[in-house]
Amino acid sequence: MKQKLKQNLDLKVLAILFSVIIWIIVVNIDDPVKNVEFNDVPIRIVNDEVLAENNLVYLVEDDLQNVDVTVTGRRSIIEELTKEDIVVIADVKTINELNAIPLKLSANKYGNDIDGIKAEVDRITLDVEDLKKVQKAIYIEAVGEPAEGYVVGDASINLNQVNIEGPKSIIEQIVTAKVQVDVEGATNDVSVSSPIVLYDENDEKIDTSRLNININTVSVTQEILYSKIVPIICNPTGTPAEGYMYTGKVTVNPEEIQIAGKKSVIDATAQILIPSSSINISDMKTNYIASLNLENYLPNGVRIAPKNGDKRAVVTAFIEKVNEEEFTINSNKISIVNLPNGYTAEVIEGANDVNDGKIRLSVKGLKETLEDVGVSDIKVYADIDEYMKKVNVTKLNPGTIDVTLKIELPDGLECEDELKVRLRIASTT
Repeated sequence: MKQKLKQNLDLKVLAILFSVIIWIIVVNIDDPVKNVEFNDVPIRIVNDEVLAENNLVYLVEDDLQNVDVTVTGRRSIIEELTKEDIVVIADVKTINELNAIPLKLSANKYGNDIDGIKAEVDRITLDVEDLKKVQKAIYIEAVGEPAEGYVVGDASINLNQVNIEGPKSIIEQIVTAKVQVDVEGATNDVSVSSPIVLYDENDEKIDTSRLNININTVSVTQEILYSKIVPIICNPTGTPAEGYMYTGKVTVNPEEIQIAGKKSVIDATAQILIPSSSINISDMKTNYIASLNLENYLPNGVRIAPKNGDKRAVVTAFIEKVNEEEFTINSNKISIVNLPNGYTAEVIEGANDVNDGKIRLSVKGLKETLEDVGVSDIKVYADIDEYMKKVNVTKLNPGTIDVTLKIELPDGLECEDELKVRLRIASTT
């Protein structure tokens, strides 16, 4: 038997080798090795909690979220693979001092039968920075204009603050958090659910894709009020210091103001009246000036329109020093009034305050008023009826009587002199 096996041994070995070669050729023809590229395979970042534990956040530089992967292997295996079978992992625990992480590639199918797997890049780099948290008040911004005759009033919101966290570089750009309410053409209150928008110092919107925000929308009600412009009215009370007078002039700045409220209330409001008790000029020697809060003088249901701005008015009551001027009146200009029938009366010269046929009186008032007054504007008279009542008589007797003169002056002037004349009374019967 052994002799038979040894016979033609060389030929038998050659036959076996030839068979193997033929098998290899056949296999390579029917199931060749090939490369297949899988595009946009997602990169899975794992163990990134190690950054969060140190209050750090990251961003993949160049926004490298996916990578192209080439897999080498026999056709029968490669053709069974899909992009979902390729795994690309960046393990944050392997990050180096340059914030680079090597990529680890594998296939979750036929992993041991693949000849090679390679990505177009072998690592990713993270942009790592501090995590920062901030709380911002939420501001309400009315957009558009209400209907004619209406203004925006107060606004209410169900939550007035928002909590934000994210990369320090983005957080520090946030200046305001706003919600907008469209009030264009509105005549009634507007209630909406509005998204919160973050703005920088230039009032530009901030990209919030890398931020965590505890709320995204809030419920807002914007009040819409009826409005009109009314005058501000006031008059002072009190008497200035001795030797000074109130000129009668009072100014209010502004002279009018825009008010707002329910239409029925506003229609019934014609003016804003500042009571005299709020403008007391007693003992003043200079102009009275006061800044008053107009909200203290508004009727119920009325408010200052929000767009009016300042809610105060400056009131000025003008005080001037009293001037004095002497006027000379001819005695024949003294009128005698209410003389009973059957009597005559004439002024006796040289008696009481009549000298050289004249009386002299000192008139006090503002310089501007005095400059416009002449003797003809001053009326001086003796009232016989008033004299009789004063001395308690019902009948005149011929003879002489001393009567206190009545003096009528233009508005704004006064005379403190008490002048008397002596009259000769005669009977005509």
